[in-house]
Amino acid sequence: MSDNNKKKIIIAAFLVALIVIYKIFLENITAQGIRDWVNSFGVLAPIAYIVVWAILPIFFFPVPVLALAGGLSFGLIDGTIYTLIGAIINSSFMFWIANIFAKEMVTKYLEKKMPKKWWDRFMNAEKKEGFLIVFICRLIPALPYNVINYVSGLTNISFLNYSLATAIGILPGTIIFLNVGDKILDVKSPEFIWSIVFVILLTVVSIMLGKYVSKRSEKNN
Repeated sequence: MSDNNKKKIIIAAFLVALIVIYKIFLENITAQGIRDWVNSFGVLAPIAYIVVWAILPIFFFPVPVLALAGGLSFGLIDGTIYTLIGAIINSSFMFWIANIFAKEMVTKYLEKKMPKKWWDRFMNAEKKEGFLIVFICRLIPALPYNVINYVSGLTNISFLNYSLATAIGILPGTIIFLNVGDKILDVKSPEFIWSIVFVILLTVVSIMLGKYVSKRSEKNN
């Protein structure tokens, strides 16, 4: 068996394992469940939360649930700090997993599926443009955090630009979703209602920013 075939089998097995683990162990986990588990560690609760953040998204676990758990467990300020640490560790893991193990095979597949214009622009994005693409993707709540991590590992963006764009881009959404978690126990309060309004505003503003940058880039090209 060739090395290329072995690599494909390993990648396929890895993806199947991710799906199986998520379906069996993670699919029914709630924010309150994570909060209870994390808080059971007492003074080590922040470390437990960071570890959870570093690992679960690898299996496509929805990160808004983690952010809500952070808000429930630690409040807005401490929760934001612990979430950013966990997210940066996790995004680094996922970037390198894709970059090292899946880049060649997935790149060939996507190249056939995407229009050449968009493929060239996305895959060859470097420096400032690559930073902006990842940054804007991070701002949009509707775009899966997990997918952005893996896809970024397939591009030519440098790890430094990817990390900086991730750290800055996830900050607004992190604060907003943690605030939702912090206020979720009183859904009738003005604070909770405002937290939902901020989620909607973040989505609208980030989509508008993405369209503006896309149009400006097309004009320059």
